[in-house]
Amino acid sequence: MQKYRIFGTSEKAWKGMLSAITNARKSIYLEMYIFNNDTEDYNFLQELVKSAQRGVKVVVILDVFGSKILGKDAVAELRDAGVEVLFFSFFFRRTHRKILIIDGVTAFVGGVNIRQRFTFWKDLQVQVSGRIVGSILRSFARMYKECGGKDQLLTSISRSAVLPRAKMWFVERGVGKREHLLREYYEKRIVSARKNITIVTPFLFPPRWLIAHLHQAILRGVVVEILLPEKTDPHFATKINHSFASFLTRLGVQCYFMPSMNHAKAMLIDGREGMIGSQNFDRLSFHWNAEAGVFFHEPEMVRDLVRITEGWKKESTLFNPATAKFHWYDIPLAFLLRVLGLLPLW
Repeated sequence: MQKYRIFGTSEKAWKGMLSAITNARKSIYLEMYIFNNDTEDYNFLQELVKSAQRGVKVVVILDVFGSKILGKDAVAELRDAGVEVLFFSFFFRRTHRKILIIDGVTAFVGGVNIRQRFTFWKDLQVQVSGRIVGSILRSFARMYKECGGKDQLLTSISRSAVLPRAKMWFVERGVGKREHLLREYYEKRIVSARKNITIVTPFLFPPRWLIAHLHQAILRGVVVEILLPEKTDPHFATKINHSFASFLTRLGVQCYFMPSMNHAKAMLIDGREGMIGSQNFDRLSFHWNAEAGVFFHEPEMVRDLVRITEGWKKESTLFNPATAKFHWYDIPLAFLLRVLGLLPLW
Protein backbone atom coordinates (compact mmCIF):
# COMPACT_ATOMS: atom_id res chain seq x y z
CA MET A 1 0.00 0.00 0.00
CA GLN A 2 1.38 3.38 -1.01
CA LYS A 3 1.67 6.13 1.54
CA TYR A 4 1.97 9.87 1.06
CA ARG A 5 2.07 13.24 2.78
CA ILE A 6 1.50 16.64 1.17
CA PHE A 7 3.31 19.73 2.49
CA GLY A 8 1.74 23.15 1.75
CA THR A 9 4.67 25.49 2.52
CA SER A 10 8.43 25.49 1.99
CA GLU A 11 9.05 25.49 5.72
CA LYS A 12 6.86 22.45 6.39
CA ALA A 13 8.49 20.57 3.50
CA TRP A 14 11.97 21.41 4.83
CA LYS A 15 11.08 20.00 8.24
CA GLY A 16 9.91 16.74 6.68
CA MET A 17 12.92 16.50 4.38
CA LEU A 18 15.44 17.20 7.16
CA SER A 19 13.81 14.64 9.41
CA ALA A 20 14.15 12.05 6.63
CA ILE A 21 17.80 13.00 6.02
CA THR A 22 18.61 12.74 9.73
CA ASN A 23 17.08 9.27 9.92
CA ALA A 24 18.63 7.94 6.68
CA ARG A 25 20.56 4.70 7.10
CA LYS A 26 21.85 3.78 3.66
CA SER A 27 21.54 6.49 1.02
CA ILE A 28 20.48 10.10 0.40
CA TYR A 29 20.00 11.28 -3.19
CA LEU A 30 19.18 14.98 -3.58
CA GLU A 31 18.52 16.87 -6.83
CA MET A 32 17.78 20.60 -6.57
CA TYR A 33 17.39 23.54 -8.90
CA ILE A 34 18.16 26.07 -6.14
CA PHE A 35 20.23 25.02 -3.15
CA ASN A 36 21.85 27.51 -0.76
CA ASN A 37 23.33 27.16 2.71
CA ASP A 38 21.66 30.29 4.15
CA THR A 39 18.66 28.44 5.67
CA GLU A 40 20.06 28.77 9.20
CA ASP A 41 17.14 27.16 11.05
CA TYR A 42 17.00 24.36 8.46
CA ASN A 43 20.63 23.52 7.87
CA PHE A 44 20.60 21.06 4.97
CA LEU A 45 24.33 21.46 4.38
CA GLN A 46 25.17 20.44 7.93
CA GLU A 47 22.80 17.47 7.93
CA LEU A 48 24.14 16.17 4.62
CA VAL A 49 27.70 16.47 5.94
CA LYS A 50 26.76 14.65 9.16
CA SER A 51 25.02 11.90 7.21
CA ALA A 52 28.02 11.32 4.97
CA GLN A 53 30.36 11.28 7.98
CA ARG A 54 28.32 8.53 9.66
CA GLY A 55 28.60 6.34 6.59
CA VAL A 56 25.47 7.15 4.58
CA LYS A 57 25.99 7.35 0.81
CA VAL A 58 25.12 10.94 -0.17
CA VAL A 59 24.84 12.16 -3.77
CA VAL A 60 23.80 15.73 -4.60
CA ILE A 61 22.94 17.01 -8.10
CA LEU A 62 22.57 20.78 -8.47
CA ASP A 63 21.73 23.01 -11.40
CA VAL A 64 24.75 25.16 -12.19
CA PHE A 65 22.56 28.21 -12.88
CA GLY A 66 19.96 27.88 -10.16
CA SER A 67 22.51 27.00 -7.47
CA LYS A 68 25.23 29.43 -8.53
CA ILE A 69 24.69 31.22 -5.19
CA LEU A 70 26.11 28.21 -3.34
CA GLY A 71 29.70 29.15 -2.53
CA LYS A 72 32.79 27.11 -3.35
CA ASP A 73 33.51 26.69 0.35
CA ALA A 74 30.14 25.00 0.87
CA VAL A 75 30.74 22.64 -2.06
CA ALA A 76 34.21 21.85 -0.71
CA GLU A 77 32.76 21.12 2.73
CA LEU A 78 30.31 18.64 1.24
CA ARG A 79 32.98 16.91 -0.82
CA ASP A 80 35.45 16.78 2.06
CA ALA A 81 32.80 14.94 4.09
CA GLY A 82 32.42 12.35 1.33
CA VAL A 83 29.36 13.76 -0.46
CA GLU A 84 29.42 13.31 -4.24
CA VAL A 85 28.40 16.69 -5.71
CA LEU A 86 27.58 16.98 -9.41
CA PHE A 87 26.39 19.99 -11.42
CA PHE A 88 23.95 19.95 -14.32
CA SER A 89 25.24 22.32 -17.02
CA PHE A 90 23.91 21.98 -20.57
CA PHE A 91 23.70 25.38 -22.30
CA PHE A 92 20.07 26.61 -22.09
CA ARG A 93 18.75 23.45 -20.41
CA ARG A 94 18.21 23.43 -16.66
CA THR A 95 17.34 20.75 -14.17
CA HIS A 96 14.40 22.44 -12.53
CA ARG A 97 13.57 19.32 -10.51
CA LYS A 98 13.32 19.11 -6.70
CA ILE A 99 13.82 15.49 -5.66
CA LEU A 100 14.97 13.81 -2.44
CA ILE A 101 15.22 10.02 -2.12
CA ILE A 102 15.97 8.36 1.22
CA ASP A 103 17.22 4.75 1.46
CA GLY A 104 15.44 3.93 -1.80
CA VAL A 105 12.10 3.66 0.03
CA THR A 106 10.92 7.26 0.58
CA ALA A 107 10.96 10.18 -1.85
CA PHE A 108 10.00 13.86 -1.92
CA VAL A 109 8.90 15.52 -5.19
CA GLY A 110 7.45 18.97 -5.88
CA GLY A 111 8.31 22.63 -6.24
CA VAL A 112 10.25 23.38 -3.05
CA ASN A 113 13.74 24.87 -3.41
CA ILE A 114 16.19 25.45 -0.55
CA ARG A 115 16.95 29.12 0.13
CA GLN A 116 16.18 31.45 3.04
CA ARG A 117 13.98 33.85 1.05
CA PHE A 118 11.57 30.99 0.26
CA THR A 119 10.93 30.05 3.91
CA PHE A 120 7.36 31.35 4.24
CA TRP A 121 6.20 30.81 0.68
CA LYS A 122 3.19 28.63 -0.02
CA ASP A 123 4.38 25.67 -2.07
CA LEU A 124 3.68 21.99 -2.63
CA GLN A 125 5.94 19.04 -1.96
CA VAL A 126 4.70 15.46 -1.69
CA GLN A 127 6.40 12.69 0.27
CA VAL A 128 5.72 9.22 -1.14
CA SER A 129 6.65 5.62 -0.46
CA GLY A 130 5.89 2.36 -2.24
CA ARG A 131 6.72 1.22 -5.75
CA ILE A 132 6.62 4.75 -7.18
CA VAL A 133 9.93 5.40 -5.41
CA GLY A 134 11.59 2.92 -7.78
CA SER A 135 10.57 5.10 -10.75
CA ILE A 136 11.89 8.23 -9.05
CA LEU A 137 15.16 6.47 -8.18
CA ARG A 138 15.66 5.34 -11.79
CA SER A 139 15.01 8.88 -12.98
CA PHE A 140 17.60 10.24 -10.54
CA ALA A 141 20.06 7.61 -11.77
CA ARG A 142 19.52 8.71 -15.38
CA MET A 143 20.20 12.33 -14.38
CA TYR A 144 23.26 11.13 -12.46
CA LYS A 145 24.64 9.47 -15.61
CA GLU A 146 23.86 12.56 -17.68
CA CYS A 147 25.88 14.68 -15.22
CA GLY A 148 28.89 12.38 -15.51
CA GLY A 149 28.31 10.16 -12.47
CA LYS A 150 30.34 6.94 -12.48
CA ASP A 151 29.07 4.97 -9.50
CA GLN A 152 28.03 1.59 -10.91
CA LEU A 153 25.42 1.00 -8.22
CA LEU A 154 23.50 4.04 -9.44
CA THR A 155 24.16 3.75 -13.17
CA SER A 156 23.03 0.13 -13.18
CA ILE A 157 19.50 1.07 -12.05
CA SER A 158 18.97 3.86 -14.58
CA ARG A 159 17.00 1.73 -17.04
CA SER A 160 13.23 1.95 -17.02
CA ALA A 161 11.10 -0.88 -15.70
CA VAL A 162 7.55 -1.78 -16.66
CA LEU A 163 5.34 -1.14 -13.65
CA PRO A 164 1.84 -2.47 -13.01
CA ARG A 165 -1.10 -0.10 -12.97
CA ALA A 166 -1.09 2.08 -9.88
CA LYS A 167 -2.98 4.94 -8.29
CA MET A 168 0.15 7.09 -8.29
CA TRP A 169 2.85 7.41 -10.93
CA PHE A 170 5.94 9.49 -11.66
CA VAL A 171 6.37 11.56 -14.82
CA GLU A 172 9.58 13.21 -15.94
CA ARG A 173 10.67 15.48 -18.77
CA GLY A 174 14.03 16.24 -20.33
CA VAL A 175 16.02 13.28 -18.95
CA GLY A 176 17.40 10.92 -21.55
CA LYS A 177 14.88 10.57 -24.39
CA ARG A 178 11.90 11.62 -22.29
CA GLU A 179 11.35 14.95 -24.03
CA HIS A 180 7.57 15.00 -24.48
CA LEU A 181 6.10 12.87 -21.69
CA LEU A 182 5.05 15.84 -19.55
CA ARG A 183 3.28 17.55 -22.44
CA GLU A 184 1.55 14.29 -23.39
CA TYR A 185 0.27 13.78 -19.84
CA TYR A 186 -1.08 17.34 -19.64
CA GLU A 187 -2.77 17.04 -23.02
CA LYS A 188 -4.41 13.71 -22.18
CA ARG A 189 -5.66 14.92 -18.80
CA ILE A 190 -7.02 18.23 -20.07
CA VAL A 191 -8.73 16.54 -23.02
CA SER A 192 -10.28 13.98 -20.64
CA ALA A 193 -11.75 16.66 -18.32
CA ARG A 194 -15.54 16.80 -18.21
CA LYS A 195 -16.36 19.10 -15.28
CA ASN A 196 -13.48 21.23 -14.04
CA ILE A 197 -9.75 21.87 -14.26
CA THR A 198 -7.88 23.66 -11.49
CA ILE A 199 -4.30 24.79 -12.06
CA VAL A 200 -1.92 26.36 -9.53
CA THR A 201 1.18 28.10 -10.84
CA PRO A 202 3.45 31.01 -9.83
CA PHE A 203 4.17 31.89 -13.47
CA LEU A 204 1.59 32.08 -16.24
CA PHE A 205 3.39 31.94 -19.62
CA PRO A 206 1.54 29.01 -21.29
CA PRO A 207 2.56 27.83 -24.77
CA ARG A 208 -0.02 28.06 -27.56
CA TRP A 209 -0.91 24.36 -27.55
CA LEU A 210 -1.78 24.56 -23.86
CA ILE A 211 -3.96 27.65 -24.35
CA ALA A 212 -5.74 25.85 -27.21
CA HIS A 213 -6.50 22.80 -25.06
CA LEU A 214 -7.85 24.95 -22.23
CA HIS A 215 -10.03 26.90 -24.67
CA GLN A 216 -11.41 23.66 -26.15
CA ALA A 217 -12.20 22.45 -22.63
CA ILE A 218 -14.14 25.66 -21.92
CA LEU A 219 -16.06 25.32 -25.18
CA ARG A 220 -17.27 21.86 -24.14
CA GLY A 221 -18.48 23.22 -20.78
CA VAL A 222 -15.52 22.56 -18.48
CA VAL A 223 -14.85 25.13 -15.74
CA VAL A 224 -11.17 26.13 -15.88
CA GLU A 225 -9.62 27.87 -12.85
CA ILE A 226 -6.06 29.15 -12.47
CA LEU A 227 -4.66 30.23 -9.10
CA LEU A 228 -1.58 32.46 -9.12
CA PRO A 229 -0.03 35.13 -6.88
CA GLU A 230 -1.14 38.71 -7.47
CA LYS A 231 2.47 39.83 -7.06
CA THR A 232 4.96 37.17 -7.94
CA ASP A 233 8.66 36.81 -7.26
CA PRO A 234 10.64 37.82 -9.30
CA HIS A 235 8.62 41.00 -9.67
CA PHE A 236 9.08 41.39 -13.45
CA ALA A 237 7.03 38.21 -13.98
CA THR A 238 3.97 39.91 -12.44
CA LYS A 239 3.39 41.89 -15.65
CA ILE A 240 3.41 38.71 -17.70
CA ASN A 241 1.03 36.97 -15.30
CA HIS A 242 -1.45 39.86 -15.49
CA SER A 243 -1.17 40.03 -19.26
CA PHE A 244 -1.94 36.33 -19.74
CA ALA A 245 -4.62 36.41 -17.03
CA SER A 246 -6.39 39.17 -18.96
CA PHE A 247 -6.16 37.21 -22.21
CA LEU A 248 -7.25 33.87 -20.71
CA THR A 249 -10.13 35.46 -18.80
CA ARG A 250 -11.56 36.66 -22.10
CA LEU A 251 -11.47 33.04 -23.30
CA GLY A 252 -13.50 32.00 -20.25
CA VAL A 253 -10.80 31.00 -17.75
CA GLN A 254 -11.41 32.04 -14.13
CA CYS A 255 -8.14 33.47 -12.77
CA TYR A 256 -7.76 33.89 -9.02
CA PHE A 257 -5.07 36.16 -7.56
CA MET A 258 -3.65 35.05 -4.22
CA PRO A 259 -2.55 37.75 -1.74
CA SER A 260 0.85 36.20 -0.93
CA MET A 261 3.58 34.44 -2.88
CA ASN A 262 2.64 30.92 -3.90
CA HIS A 263 5.28 28.84 -5.68
CA ALA A 264 3.17 25.65 -5.95
CA LYS A 265 2.70 23.79 -9.23
CA ALA A 266 -0.40 21.59 -9.31
CA MET A 267 -3.34 20.49 -11.43
CA LEU A 268 -6.69 18.87 -10.56
CA ILE A 269 -8.98 17.18 -13.08
CA ASP A 270 -12.69 16.68 -12.22
CA GLY A 271 -11.85 16.16 -8.56
CA ARG A 272 -10.64 12.65 -9.45
CA GLU A 273 -7.02 13.12 -10.48
CA GLY A 274 -4.22 15.40 -9.27
CA MET A 275 -0.66 16.38 -10.05
CA ILE A 276 2.11 17.93 -7.95
CA GLY A 277 5.46 18.68 -9.52
CA SER A 278 8.28 21.07 -10.35
CA GLN A 279 6.91 22.32 -13.67
CA ASN A 280 5.70 25.89 -14.11
CA PHE A 281 2.92 26.74 -16.53
CA ASP A 282 5.39 28.03 -19.11
CA ARG A 283 7.34 27.13 -22.24
CA LEU A 284 10.56 26.42 -20.37
CA SER A 285 9.03 23.65 -18.30
CA PHE A 286 7.33 21.93 -21.23
CA HIS A 287 10.04 22.34 -23.87
CA TRP A 288 13.44 22.92 -22.25
CA ASN A 289 13.90 22.12 -18.58
CA ALA A 290 14.25 18.76 -16.89
CA GLU A 291 11.12 18.46 -14.71
CA ALA A 292 9.49 15.90 -12.45
CA GLY A 293 5.99 15.37 -11.13
CA VAL A 294 3.66 12.90 -9.48
CA PHE A 295 0.23 12.20 -10.98
CA PHE A 296 -2.33 10.40 -8.86
CA HIS A 297 -5.96 9.31 -8.64
CA GLU A 298 -5.78 7.91 -5.11
CA PRO A 299 -9.08 9.34 -3.74
CA GLU A 300 -7.78 10.43 -0.34
CA MET A 301 -4.73 12.10 -1.88
CA VAL A 302 -6.91 13.95 -4.39
CA ARG A 303 -9.21 15.11 -1.57
CA ASP A 304 -6.20 16.50 0.33
CA LEU A 305 -5.07 18.49 -2.72
CA VAL A 306 -8.65 19.73 -3.29
CA ARG A 307 -8.80 20.86 0.36
CA ILE A 308 -5.51 22.77 0.03
CA THR A 309 -6.44 24.48 -3.25
CA GLU A 310 -9.94 25.36 -2.07
CA GLY A 311 -8.41 26.99 1.02
CA TRP A 312 -6.12 29.04 -1.20
CA LYS A 313 -9.03 30.01 -3.46
CA LYS A 314 -11.01 31.34 -0.49
CA GLU A 315 -8.12 33.71 0.26
CA SER A 316 -7.98 34.85 -3.37
CA THR A 317 -9.69 37.47 -5.52
CA LEU A 318 -11.32 36.64 -8.84
CA PHE A 319 -9.57 38.63 -11.56
CA ASN A 320 -11.74 41.02 -13.57
CA PRO A 321 -9.94 42.50 -16.62
CA ALA A 322 -12.63 45.19 -16.92
CA THR A 323 -11.54 46.73 -13.62
CA ALA A 324 -7.84 45.97 -13.95
CA LYS A 325 -5.61 49.02 -14.19
CA PHE A 326 -3.22 48.85 -17.12
CA HIS A 327 -0.81 51.58 -18.20
CA TRP A 328 -0.24 52.43 -21.85
CA TYR A 329 3.19 50.80 -21.75
CA ASP A 330 2.02 47.51 -20.17
CA ILE A 331 1.23 45.73 -23.46
CA PRO A 332 4.62 46.32 -25.15
CA LEU A 333 6.35 45.71 -21.82
CA ALA A 334 4.50 42.43 -21.31
CA PHE A 335 5.45 41.35 -24.84
CA LEU A 336 9.10 42.08 -24.11
CA LEU A 337 8.92 40.23 -20.80
CA ARG A 338 7.34 37.21 -22.48
CA VAL A 339 10.48 37.00 -24.60
CA LEU A 340 12.59 37.39 -21.48
CA GLY A 341 10.33 34.76 -19.94
CA LEU A 342 12.61 32.21 -21.58
CA LEU A 343 14.99 32.96 -18.71
CA PRO A 344 14.85 30.41 -15.89
CA LEU A 345 12.84 31.40 -12.82
CA TRP A 346 12.26 29.53 -9.56
